[in-house]
Amino acid sequence: MHITSDPGIWCQAICTLAVYTYLYKDNPIFRIAENVFLGLATTYWFVYSFFNYIKPAIVEWIGTNGQYHYVLAIILGLLIFFRYVPSLSWIARYPMSFWVGYGTGYTLAFTPAVWLNQITASFVALNSLQNILIFVGILCTLVYFFFTLAKENPVVGGIAEVGKWYIMIALGSAFGNTVLYRWNLFLGRANMLITQWLGYTG
Repeated sequence: MHITSDPGIWCQAICTLAVYTYLYKDNPIFRIAENVFLGLATTYWFVYSFFNYIKPAIVEWIGTNGQYHYVLAIILGLLIFFRYVPSLSWIARYPMSFWVGYGTGYTLAFTPAVWLNQITASFVALNSLQNILIFVGILCTLVYFFFTLAKENPVVGGIAEVGKWYIMIALGSAFGNTVLYRWNLFLGRANMLITQWLGYTG
């Protein structure tokens, strides 16, 4: 076992151990690591956005190509900073509303296949147990979310109860996948500490 002298690996190891100190309890070491990470991430995305969006919009699109309509986009973006002025914070809602509306419209206009495939995939032939379970799950789950139907009715209530079980199974599966993903992240960090930092190749 030979501990590396690479400063990059040492930086990774120190930051990893600093984050894992939270497993004991909240402490200043963890908060320092957290703030360093947030600071680096914020700085990276600011620089990335500046050189890939802000600077080209001002220098090339407006200054060189004369596309002055981008000035409206810049003004709209600057309005978000009114949130720091309590008496005028309501102005910041306009760029946020435009952002949400544009994102929704863009998704529906250019990526409808994602939603349509999900809908069309639910139309299955009832020729296997798997397809029957899928059909029953879709039907019961939809009934569960029909809040205008009286759940006191034994038939409707029974179907909704089955739908609830389908929902819980799906959520449990999603949670299991999340836990497995986090476990893989932990194994990656542990492997880095043992093999790259401590140099153990055992």
